[in-house]
Amino acid sequence: MDALVQERISASFDGNTPGPSLSALCRNLLEEQKASWPDLSLGYEALGSVRVRELHCNGFSVRLHHNPGRIKSTAAPVDQKSIDKRPCFLCLENLPEPQRGILYREDFIVLCNPFPICPDHYTIAHINHVPQSFEGTVSTFLKMAKDFSPDFNVFYNGPESGASAPDHLHFQATARGILPIEKEIEDRTRLAFVKDVHAIPLFRAKNVGREVIIMEGTDCTAIGNALTSIVTAMKSVLSSPAEPQMNLLGSYEGNIWRIVIFPRQKHRPSVYFLPSNERILISPGLVEMGGIIITPIGKDFDIVNEELIRKIYTEVSVDEETIQKILEALSL
Repeated sequence: MDALVQERISASFDGNTPGPSLSALCRNLLEEQKASWPDLSLGYEALGSVRVRELHCNGFSVRLHHNPGRIKSTAAPVDQKSIDKRPCFLCLENLPEPQRGILYREDFIVLCNPFPICPDHYTIAHINHVPQSFEGTVSTFLKMAKDFSPDFNVFYNGPESGASAPDHLHFQATARGILPIEKEIEDRTRLAFVKDVHAIPLFRAKNVGREVIIMEGTDCTAIGNALTSIVTAMKSVLSSPAEPQMNLLGSYEGNIWRIVIFPRQKHRPSVYFLPSNERILISPGLVEMGGIIITPIGKDFDIVNEELIRKIYTEVSVDEETIQKILEALSL
């Protein structure tokens, strides 16, 4: 094992060796890091002062979070010039000195996020500096969803869809049940069956203000093939030279994988780019698409309303016509 990796890990999880669950290891890591890493402890203490406001948007709900600690992520410059200028904050050699993690299946390290959005928030970064790309990581994503169950979901932000480190492959994990979309799609009357792909049923979520595709299945290979087909179809329909814009949420419960896909057409809404006195700093990633709208700026928290949320979702999500084209392009 590389000396730098060895220096940074406090535990390991390979999915085969008997021992504590990954959820248990993560919670132990969090408590250890709170005690040894002051910045992390402060980040979690700050969660206690986060203001929360719920908005009901004609059929679906979102929760606004005024969380000033998330300003670096929300306002992160993601253009290539800015990325080239700064050291990668997910590379092992650039982590804060006290930061430690869990070696996950030899290739990733689970780290406590020092700017949490909820009481359990982890970043799962590749141990090497490789670009944020979902290609080749489908099986890894599905394994993560199962390994982190039953306490956590895992998610992926595309390099142009909310990833604050588009130059370094990473996933994230947060506590189950915190996202409003989770509760909404538990209501089966909100799901419209579309078609089977690789024997995996696909559904669209109804009346949630943005386009959402859901797939469920018990066969890891089949659901992986179906997910790959959707990403390929999105790339074709959206004419993406690289990866299509998207956010993915993965969970595993009762031997069933559930993957929630948010196809995107835009990274940040137009209000993000208004002059400073009019600007509203909302930069949607998976968390925002899932219904928790992070507003690091106090005045934004106070003025955001239902109409603006609907407008933002419409602007950054693909429209119904595009979804139909994606579904028609799917290989069976």
